[in-house]
Amino acid sequence: MLSWSRDLWFGLRALGRSPLFTLVAVISLALGIGANTAIFTLIDQVLLRALPVHEPERLVLISTTGTHIGSTSGLNVLSYPMYKDFRDQNEFFSGVLCSRPNSVAASTGGAAEITEGELVSGNYFQVLGIRAAAGRLFTPADETSPGANPVLVLSYDYWHSRFRGDPAAIGQTIRINGFPMTVVGVAEPGYHGLMLGYRPKLYIPVTMKRYATPSWDYLEDRRSRWLHVYGRLKKGVDIRQAEASIRTLHKQIVNQEVQDPYFNRVTPYNRQRFLASYAVLTPGGQGFSGLRRMMEMPLKVLMGLVGIVLLIACANVSNLLVARAAGRRKEIAVRLALGAGRWRVVRQLLVESALVALAGGALGLLVSYGSMRGILLLAPVEQAREAFPAAPDARALLFTLGISLAAALAFGLFPALQASSENLAAAMKDQAGSIAGGRGSRARKVLVAAQVTLSLILLVGSALFVQSLRNLRQVDPGFRVTNLIQFTVDPQLSGYENERTREFYRLLRRRLEALPGVESAALARVSIMGQSGWNNHIIVEGYQAGDGEEIRPSMNAVSPGYLKTLGIELKAGREFDEREHHAGAPAALVNESFAKRYFPGRSPLGRRIGIGRRAAAADITIIGVVADAHYQNLREEIPRQVFLPGDQQERQSSMAVYVRTSLPARQMFQTVRREVANIDARIPIYDMVTMEDQLDRSLALERMVAYLSSAYGLLAALLAVIGLYGVTAYGVTRRAREIGIRMALGAEAGAVLRMVLGEVLLLAGAGVAAALPVAWWLAEYARSQLYGIEPRDPATIALAAFSLLAVAAAAGALPAVKASRQNPLEVLRYE
Repeated sequence: MLSWSRDLWFGLRALGRSPLFTLVAVISLALGIGANTAIFTLIDQVLLRALPVHEPERLVLISTTGTHIGSTSGLNVLSYPMYKDFRDQNEFFSGVLCSRPNSVAASTGGAAEITEGELVSGNYFQVLGIRAAAGRLFTPADETSPGANPVLVLSYDYWHSRFRGDPAAIGQTIRINGFPMTVVGVAEPGYHGLMLGYRPKLYIPVTMKRYATPSWDYLEDRRSRWLHVYGRLKKGVDIRQAEASIRTLHKQIVNQEVQDPYFNRVTPYNRQRFLASYAVLTPGGQGFSGLRRMMEMPLKVLMGLVGIVLLIACANVSNLLVARAAGRRKEIAVRLALGAGRWRVVRQLLVESALVALAGGALGLLVSYGSMRGILLLAPVEQAREAFPAAPDARALLFTLGISLAAALAFGLFPALQASSENLAAAMKDQAGSIAGGRGSRARKVLVAAQVTLSLILLVGSALFVQSLRNLRQVDPGFRVTNLIQFTVDPQLSGYENERTREFYRLLRRRLEALPGVESAALARVSIMGQSGWNNHIIVEGYQAGDGEEIRPSMNAVSPGYLKTLGIELKAGREFDEREHHAGAPAALVNESFAKRYFPGRSPLGRRIGIGRRAAAADITIIGVVADAHYQNLREEIPRQVFLPGDQQERQSSMAVYVRTSLPARQMFQTVRREVANIDARIPIYDMVTMEDQLDRSLALERMVAYLSSAYGLLAALLAVIGLYGVTAYGVTRRAREIGIRMALGAEAGAVLRMVLGEVLLLAGAGVAAALPVAWWLAEYARSQLYGIEPRDPATIALAAFSLLAVAAAAGALPAVKASRQNPLEVLRYE
């Protein structure tokens, strides 16, 4: 222990005598370690961390695969009746729960606010092992019959932010979509629901669905799938064993379901496909999240990029250590001559490397915090800014410690072995050709070439991502983006019934169109570039679908003026107008892709379609054809699209409102808000945004990858260029006598300049040559993240290589010019 403490003290003194070296090394490592800690923190939160529940490894998500006959809202979802079947009839689960994220309008007496909520089963908290921080949590007695359990549980954070942690909140009434419910308890701190990126503030019994989702109350409908269902395996039960049992139970359920009259109009082929569906169990200890699926590959790509940045930083510090060892030749030689073993010297040098790495890691935590704040601003989901803390936690601290020590070994071992193999006689005489020359010089050049190789790989990747983002931004969405406002309203969250909701939407459109500066207004059930979609089975007059072919176009219900407001071209026929009042003849618009697929070479005008698998007849007349447009995202292929009149929809729901203005869109925000409040101040507006911002949001993931890869690519190039400059400058200094002799014998300054620059370009060229095949091979892994560009695009790779060579030449020019301007007499006199 005393020996190690001496090494530590001596290392601190040695680093203190070289402040410039220490500062440069620590900053280089801080940048590399900080970038890695930031991305690891995000990966840990998104991909690695389990739910903060009791024994999360025993949770499984229950879903089915195959054909479902009916409606599906979400991924990996089941109907409420099927959940109850699994809950009551399984053999291998100690409990089965269900949940559904669902925002509601919550009010404690003032204006209603859109608040994140979660519909949950009565056994939800028991199965998860969540305890109460105040009051009580739900029990199975809170899930009896539809509408019979008007109780709420608050999240711990919401209890503190809304009620300041007041115990008197228990027993208070909160109006949920206008319906009174009583607070009975508060969940324990640290629990934020089962879906990553979505933090419920209110937990509502699933049997209160009709009040939580007033526009769609299909609680007992077996054909409506909308709930996530989780099971907790009994101790000693394997997931495959439980899956075999649940598949047998699922088979019994679907065999019973096909006896329902609903299936009378289902084709034999689709009936067989439905019967062939089966249950699947997947690990549920991390919950379920579309955000995880969306970010998994980009995060892995970014982790690879920051890993390369750290390798370059380590190579830089290793180069510095090799150069520093040149100044310590006599010190190391004396220690060896006095009997110190080689391992003793290596250990001392590694202790110094560890001190540098730990200092870099400590500074890297600050870099990580700043990086995380920037990353969260670029995150593709706004809720991520609340869900993921920017400050590193204990797991990130352990990661930083581990990666710092690994970096110390990576950059410190080779220089330590080089220094401890010193030729004693040569070192004592201070002769050239020791560690600074010979093997040391070659080692430094190899490290610099490796830095150039790694930095070029990063530059190629970042160039591909930037070009992909540029391509996406140049995609014509098919509608006019400028001076267009989008926001969402849902009168049913304030107690409106269907007919009253329908009248509200008509009034809202008329009032908005009457505002000064407004050119037109329209409404749509499905928002553009949003997180939701609507597909439905249809039948098409005169078209016979083949076995296995599903006609499921994208659907939307819109008001008159929708095409005009969005600037979508009408190709044939007419748009909806007052003739499509809800009592009018059923009508539809289709897009060009739909028309070309189902009516090739014919006009679809006057043709008919029917909605749903059980449609008795095609009774909806196509009255218009509209131009193709992107509605969900810019990457998608143009979908086959059907528009229905919003007025004719039996079930009214939330609507996206579009306002086309003659003024800059943001200037109209307050005017529009005020007009909605004048109609009914109880109806909250949410997600008000300009269409330009909405389009930008839809590219948030691509923008995050492009910006971060560019930042890391430039950082890597900077570190590589600094390393190249350092090795060139050091080499010029060591060769001052040689250059002086050359110039004394008649060599011109230009020849010296060309010689040094040639060596710089040769070194950089070697790095580029090594990088090209690697970049060509690795680029293919980025294909899924690119748009409109091949991952092995020769122009992009060539541009990155040329740019790096140009910067390398500029970095080598300074020491080259200095060498060419030396006075040979002064150099030789000094020698």
